[in-house]
Amino acid sequence: MRVLKLLAIFGACAAPVALAEGAPVTLSLADALERVLEVDEDYLGAREDVVKATAQITEAKSALFPRVALDASATKIFGLPTLLLEANSFGEGSPPEDIEFSAGYDENLNVGITATQPLYQGGRAWTAYRVSKSYYALAHEQLRQKLSDTVYNTTKAYYDAVLADEAVGVADTGVAVALSHVQATEDRYDAGLVSEYDVLRARVELTNLETAQRQAQDQRMAAARYVLTLLNLPPDTELALTDRLSYELEVYDLGESLAVAGERRPELTQLELTRLLAENNVKIARAGDNPSVYFSASFSEYADRFTLNFVDEWNDQTMLNLAVSWPIFDGFATRGRVRQARADLYKTELSKARLSEGIDVEVRGTYDGLKTAEATVRSQKENVTLAERGLDIAQARYDVGLMSNLEVLDAQAALTQARLGYYQSLHNYALAKLNMRRARGELDEIGL
Repeated sequence: MRVLKLLAIFGACAAPVALAEGAPVTLSLADALERVLEVDEDYLGAREDVVKATAQITEAKSALFPRVALDASATKIFGLPTLLLEANSFGEGSPPEDIEFSAGYDENLNVGITATQPLYQGGRAWTAYRVSKSYYALAHEQLRQKLSDTVYNTTKAYYDAVLADEAVGVADTGVAVALSHVQATEDRYDAGLVSEYDVLRARVELTNLETAQRQAQDQRMAAARYVLTLLNLPPDTELALTDRLSYELEVYDLGESLAVAGERRPELTQLELTRLLAENNVKIARAGDNPSVYFSASFSEYADRFTLNFVDEWNDQTMLNLAVSWPIFDGFATRGRVRQARADLYKTELSKARLSEGIDVEVRGTYDGLKTAEATVRSQKENVTLAERGLDIAQARYDVGLMSNLEVLDAQAALTQARLGYYQSLHNYALAKLNMRRARGELDEIGL
């Protein structure tokens, strides 16, 4: 019966590990990051925004180049009006008789080409071109931020899933140790060395650990499903996470971290670009009072009837035109636009100052959290060593009747908690390093 019970316990430990039939999908953190960048909609949308901003630069640049148009027309007029010039209209004998003639030709052919070059547009065209380049830089920084957010969320979800894996392992070990203790207690009860209460107490502790084991398995399944959701994989896919939680020391300097964050944080760069955009918008608004100068040239061939006899029937015409337009009064619309643009500029400068202060606080808090997490890992590792030694001593003393059953159970519970605390500290340290990289603005560098 004890053998059957042992097999049943280990069968229960192994049963919930599969989320789907077939071989599990092995997944490292690098694999997860590579996969998520192929399927994350926010990140892919930000990439398309960069493509759109590139096209906007081309569109803005086009305002600086000449516009060339080719025109062709064929016109047939029905009911063409005529004019009558009566005899002697300009004096005796001039003309000597009535003359009736058409006001034009009832058939007209025209083929021409026209080029228009803006010479000066009050600075609007060049400013719009600079604005388009700023929009491109802004889209690129927004892509960096989306990349940073995607990497952070995926990495954290992966670490959470690994922690859940480790918690299941600790629970499995605790159940196995508790089962062994139940068997030893039953043997001592059969030998008359302990009371029935000790056996019942050991079984209660085993039941509690089995309950904790099932809860840990549920948490592992939930964490795995969240990773699958991020990677756009079927929710019943079984994952085998290859990366483990480990202590790999990283040392950061606070002053250097503050400087790096000031240079690399995409949010700061975005606000600086937004400030430049606001400045250019002020210039564009002011340009509403400036003149515009255009030069155009056209060449055309025309005929007064439908014919393809280009030598005898077609004539050519060339036109050059210089046009100047200077707005004198627009009902104070330009003044209103300038005020709006200046207000946006001022708001942007205020936002940048607040953001800089917030990032400074974030970096300092993250730095302190990293130091705390580092110290906690060392203390929790030592705590596991002490708990393992305590259980060995308690078990040995219990075997020779020098320690009570409750003391052994306490030692087992202390070891389980120490192991869980150690893995939690490794998880917290990994997240603290991740938070530090994000605070410094370095998560877009995928090499984690």
